[in-house]
Amino acid sequence: MLDFPTWKKLWYWALCLVAVIAALPSLFSLANVPWPQSLPEPTVNLGLDLAGGSHILLEADPEQVVRQRLENMEESVRARLRLAEPRIRVGDISSRGGQLSFMLKDPSQVDAAREEILPLTYGAGLSGQRDWDIRVVDGSRFVLTPTAEGIDQAVSLAMDSATEVVRKRIDALGTREPTIIRQGDQRIVVQVPGLNDPQALKDLLGQTAKLEFKLVDTTAAPTDVAQGIAPPGSEIVP
Repeated sequence: MLDFPTWKKLWYWALCLVAVIAALPSLFSLANVPWPQSLPEPTVNLGLDLAGGSHILLEADPEQVVRQRLENMEESVRARLRLAEPRIRVGDISSRGGQLSFMLKDPSQVDAAREEILPLTYGAGLSGQRDWDIRVVDGSRFVLTPTAEGIDQAVSLAMDSATEVVRKRIDALGTREPTIIRQGDQRIVVQVPGLNDPQALKDLLGQTAKLEFKLVDTTAAPTDVAQGIAPPGSEIVP
């Protein structure tokens, strides 16, 4: 018959007691069990297979990202050329077919316009990668086309931003241990254990969140802005 020393028996009993104490909170509601804030979370967080919950697969729309980039580029081009010295006037602006095109009213300003627009065609960061191709047709019409690399980068950044927005919104629910991961290049998997109302989760994630950076038109007269009058090509925002 095995005979263990007394100290070893006491050690085993102490380990068993600690294990029982650690497991007890999982058997009761947290509302009825006071727990020091300085200690780790007392209960075991169950996954979807045990606790149930909501599972949603979100997919990005690359075409919407491209449309937004075209709109942003149009605003940037308008502002850049309007603030140039001398001012470069444009007309017939179009963003159809996945391209941004516009015509200079003075063809002699083609070189000056190119110099103004060129910095807008490079992406953020230190790679120096061109995100837009520039062509001049018929002597005065500029055509700006987003590159495939630029689109991929824009979609990736949009996915990173969307993932962070989803995470913050779900954290605001007070739900513990949600799973929010990217799946491939254009999908986000969201799993929220314990949340048994998928529609509520869809409504929460379906709320539009948008952050835009706009160039400030410093040429606008304060008196006109106070009256709600904006210069051509500009808008007044709250």
